[in-house]
Amino acid sequence: MLKGISAAATGMLPQLKKQEAIANNLANAGSAGFKRDRVFVEQLARAQAGAQAADWQVPQRIGLAIDFASGSMDRTDNPYDLAIAGDGFFVINTPQGPQYTRNGHFTVNPEGVLTTMDGNPVMGEDGVITLPPGSVEVGASGTVAVEGQAIGKLRVVQFADTSSLVRSGSGMFSIGAPGVQPRPDTASSIRQGFLESSNVNVIQEMVEMISTFRLYEADQKAIHAQDDLLGRVVNDLGRVR
Repeated sequence: MLKGISAAATGMLPQLKKQEAIANNLANAGSAGFKRDRVFVEQLARAQAGAQAADWQVPQRIGLAIDFASGSMDRTDNPYDLAIAGDGFFVINTPQGPQYTRNGHFTVNPEGVLTTMDGNPVMGEDGVITLPPGSVEVGASGTVAVEGQAIGKLRVVQFADTSSLVRSGSGMFSIGAPGVQPRPDTASSIRQGFLESSNVNVIQEMVEMISTFRLYEADQKAIHAQDDLLGRVVNDLGRVR
């Protein structure tokens, strides 16, 4: 019975983590460029779990993986809204160092510097991009021009393995593994006047939330049933009649 309780409790833990991930996905469903989280459960070999693990225990590691699938393109007609068609990332200069984002909802600060809505400069291939007054045009290659005069080119990069990226807040990512370096992305194209929506499917997330809750509830009922049975064994089995 203790084995059954432990097995049911082990099954509940991933469901809790999944509920948290789904809630976060739903909360950010309307955020431009947001990438949904997925929960994975990795069962570890008993040899890795140490000598104290009993043969009926199933050691496991529960983690989050970011789904970097592209979202749809939403037209805004704002000249400072930019979307990437492809696998690239914009490079943002932050106090914590370079960070990377798919959220192209940009603006211009009083000094004319192209920035994120948080005020962090958007990087070009030759540094920050400063825009003089005038009509702004961004080409598919990332070239930025004002009144037909080329000003610079957006720096767009990609990663051989996006699993090395970790969330750093405000829709941005940082490199979470040593030795990983971005490389120039020449395959993606820029679409001016568009924003990439999140890749969260609200209906799918709601269905998964219901399914996750039911699985959690089933394990919870199993624990209650086995706990009641264990109580009867302890209290009644050895009673002299």
